[in-house]
Amino acid sequence: MVRPGVEQGAPLTATDPFGALETDSEETLAWESAQNAAADGLLRDWDGFEALRDAIAPQLARIAVTAPTRSGSHWFRIDGGVLVVSDAPTGQGRTLVDPGGASLDWFFPSPRGTRVAYGLSSAGDEQSVLHVVETASAEVLRDRIPFTSNATVAWLPDEEAFAVNAGTAPDFERVDKVLLVHRLGQETPSQPEPIEVREPYCVYPQVSEDGRFLVAITSEVEPRADWIRELPDGRWRPFLLDVEGTCNGVFAGDSYIAVCTEGTPRGRLVRIPLATPLDRDAWQELVPESDLVLRFVQRAAETVVVSALRDACSVLLVGTDEDGFVEVELPANGLVSTTGLHGVAQPAAANDSGGVAGDAGGFSFVLGAPNLPPGLYRWEWRAPAVSELRAPDGRFPFAVHRLCAKAQDGTDVAYEIVHRTDLEPSALPTVIYGYGGWNVALTRGSLGAHAHLVDAGVGFVLAHIRGGGEEGTAFHRAGALESKQRSYDDLYAVAEDVVRRRIADPKRIAVLGGSNGGLMAAVALTQRPELWAAVCSLVPVTDMLRYHLSPYGETGLREYGDPRDPADAAILRAYSPYHNVRSGIVYPPTLVVAGANDMRCPAWHARKLVARLQEEASGGPFVLRVTGGGHLSTRRGADLVAEWQGFLLRALGLSGELPS
Repeated sequence: MVRPGVEQGAPLTATDPFGALETDSEETLAWESAQNAAADGLLRDWDGFEALRDAIAPQLARIAVTAPTRSGSHWFRIDGGVLVVSDAPTGQGRTLVDPGGASLDWFFPSPRGTRVAYGLSSAGDEQSVLHVVETASAEVLRDRIPFTSNATVAWLPDEEAFAVNAGTAPDFERVDKVLLVHRLGQETPSQPEPIEVREPYCVYPQVSEDGRFLVAITSEVEPRADWIRELPDGRWRPFLLDVEGTCNGVFAGDSYIAVCTEGTPRGRLVRIPLATPLDRDAWQELVPESDLVLRFVQRAAETVVVSALRDACSVLLVGTDEDGFVEVELPANGLVSTTGLHGVAQPAAANDSGGVAGDAGGFSFVLGAPNLPPGLYRWEWRAPAVSELRAPDGRFPFAVHRLCAKAQDGTDVAYEIVHRTDLEPSALPTVIYGYGGWNVALTRGSLGAHAHLVDAGVGFVLAHIRGGGEEGTAFHRAGALESKQRSYDDLYAVAEDVVRRRIADPKRIAVLGGSNGGLMAAVALTQRPELWAAVCSLVPVTDMLRYHLSPYGETGLREYGDPRDPADAAILRAYSPYHNVRSGIVYPPTLVVAGANDMRCPAWHARKLVARLQEEASGGPFVLRVTGGGHLSTRRGADLVAEWQGFLLRALGLSGELPS
């Protein structure tokens, strides 16, 4: 492994010895190329790589299941990366959009399904360009709206116009989003709607079923319907702007049905009159706070569908005002989602719904669990039971146990250990996987490619650490901002608990995480290096005093704190991985993976951390892999997954050895 330094060409500056790695200069890219060449040899040039890649590919294929969306008489779904339309939820159908070498990022059919808005991007950069296609003819209209990463399209009932959130420049330059109302065929770009949002990068539109109202929802962490106006010409006015926490839902006639966490951190379901939204006495409680964590609400025709969590497993509640709400009996304890690609994370709506006039309501969903690949299911109100549309591809011989560790402050930290049924949960080589941020719930969903680790003999741990959304908004806030260290202390409590219970071999424990979880893994490396036999940090941020300087980095100010504030800077400095590499300390083998086109966690974070480890630390090897993809694509594809899984398996002694 090449250890960069002054003599070996790593760009240096006086104030920050590896600060020059933040820029994609010719010198930096030459150094990065040398790092990738070294990584090629270590990650791919060993006897078991091809066999591992071939074993992972079927696991990735198993999770490529997407719930169909019904609009009018049409069913839409993504199949093999293309948009397919059919007359039934399953079946061959016909290709409506084939993106070719581009990525089909998202799609939104119009109310009767006559048109579909969709986003295309390239090279994993997520810089979607909105297109519109006619369903009947497959003709792509001339309309284009750039900079629509993470877009939501809210069609008006006439299917001639829609509202959409979009940027004013690429996210690599400016991350702010605005709300646009676009009419098909218009010649000039729409002007941004004149509203202020809590988080400039995050605003989503919502249109009432009758097309009378447009709502602006802000915040991806605690979404809330802040502003409302009557279409077409009404002025914006505050809607739920003064509500604390999450208050996000769906229109229902002259009301808004929402999950609200104000005073109820696990959430309750309320009906809010559109005419008097700020009069709390006029709110009607439909589902009170309970042991469930209410996450999302949607409508399927006249049926209201609530997605919730219990012990990190999905719960669906369905009902109406008149009939009340009942829990749907699901085929397995796992994660309900729109796609198997979500794996164990629940970042977005947990079910997909659609219907036609007069339909009592139904919805399709994907359900997977650690021992069950994703299957496709549908629930109908007229026959209130779940039917199987596509069976899971087999079943894994895995056992799943839910346990609790005790955090430093006495809080219970739940986790699952997944292992092969033919192995006793004793002295297992173990991989601990966590996230713990942004109110994202880590659930007992399909393991996806991680299933191969379990099949290889690993005990795979899902750690539910504070900062996530598994137990409600208080659980998230307990691991954010000035309390962020709790997330990492919870992780260490889980690692120590699997050793105390003799589940794990204390000399063969690895930590794995991506994005915010990649930060978690990097913090674990620098704070508790003695715990780990290996560390794998995928697409992380690592310099917490400068993360905000990249355009998308500003999105983290409400999650991590502001490095420009002295009080916040002291907290960030205390756990910033880049700033806590210590000379004379022996660190375990470490792989840090980044994407050259990652708008969320730029590759320079990975470059700086690995350069400092190689220059100043003992142990290792310390490996940097920078792929040509983006934030999501770096974690998909059998070749790339085989690289980091092979690294872990060899570090744990399950497939040869890592070179020193």
